[in-house]
Order: sequence, then C-alpha cells, then structure tokens
Amino acid sequence: MKKSITLIEINKLKSHETVEQKRLAKLIRRIKKGGHLKNPIVVDRTSFVVLDGHHRIAVLKLLGCKKIPAFLVDYKSKDVRVYLRRKGLIMKIIKEMVIEKGKDGRPFPPKTTRHLLKYRPRGINMDLKKLK
Repeated sequence: MKKSITLIEINKLKSHETVEQKRLAKLIRRIKKGGHLKNPIVVDRTSFVVLDGHHRIAVLKLLGCKKIPAFLVDYKSKDVRVYLRRKGLIMKIIKEMVIEKGKDGRPFPPKTTRHLLKYRPRGINMDLKKLK
C-alpha cells in the first residue's frame, strides 16, 4: 500500500456517513484552538468516498477550507477492513455498500462503520492556513 498523503479538494469527496452535531461542535473548538488538523482523512482513491474523517471534513468546510490532507487507499485491498459499529442495524456491511452509500447521496448514520488499515499516517499537524 502506498503510504503518501495528498491535499485534496473537499468538494470532490463523497461521504458514506452523516455527522453528529455534538461531536462536530467539540471538534471545531479543538481544531480552532490548535490551529491545525492533527490527522489526515482516509479516502478510497478510485471513488473518492470518505472512509474515515467525516467530522474533520465538516469542520474544515465550516472554517472555509477548500482542501484537506487525505490518505488515499485502494479500498479493494485486503489491507483495508470494514466493520459494523452500530448494533441496531441488521445488515452485512461490505465494501461495495460503503462505496454505494457514498455515491448515491444517502449516507449511513454517524459512526456506522469502522475502517482498519494496516498502515495509517497519524500526527501530520497540518496548518489550517495551508488548507484555505
């Protein structure tokens, strides 16, 4: 798996989950206070569906940012796994369904899925000024 981070236009991204307003409010305070984005989001490099980072994207949109650091992955790779987090949902989450939800504009509720990657960059501390 290629291990690089790319600055990507936020408007090109497709969400497969919605965001929780309480979590969004906490995160916007933390990011504004720190003045930087600590970790990149994770995105399927083919479809531009967001796998992890929906709240960070929402915060940056509210702050007027146009770009976001993204770790682009091959979602079909065995190095990327997806799990169901919500107990009340009776469905088998598979990668194709996540991509479909991102493309059709009808996302899952917040925190429905959890994606695990063999390698995941952390602690990039990207200055918000670079994202405007």
